[in-house]
Amino acid sequence: MKKLSLIATAALMLALPAVGHAQQKPTAPPVMVSAGKCDKLVVAGKDATKQCKNEVASAPLPGGVVMFIFTQGKTLIGFTGDATKLAGDTKTGIAGVPVVEVSVRSGKEPKVLKAKSGVCKFSDPYSGKPAIVSCTADTAEGRFTGSFKSNGKAPQAR
Repeated sequence: MKKLSLIATAALMLALPAVGHAQQKPTAPPVMVSAGKCDKLVVAGKDATKQCKNEVASAPLPGGVVMFIFTQGKTLIGFTGDATKLAGDTKTGIAGVPVVEVSVRSGKEPKVLKAKSGVCKFSDPYSGKPAIVSCTADTAEGRFTGSFKSNGKAPQAR
């Protein structure tokens, strides 16, 4: 239970906007990047695993939202999850959030696709053990999937 609580607390802290800093100029929270192995990347139903960079990023967004970002060459594939609906499994230590949209950015403006269904599952990247991030979403343009396993080292801010 303690492990899942840590995951839930960390995810919500990343996803929820800071409060009480009205006088300071707002700054974006850092994007946290984990190194490891990209096991699978499917973009609009097409296998892109060979072009998947061996890192995954997570970024908190306003409104209790978190984005997990996979990289294919110069293209970013972001799975946006609703962290206010965070759920987890106490036995495995894996938490999950429903995916609400997928963003594909290869130029200046991202293409945002509404997810018909989807989920991102993840484990604690600060445990000292390899962590996973696994996202799948079905959109009008097809299925998007990203699967990653970290090297066990803590994520780095970028």
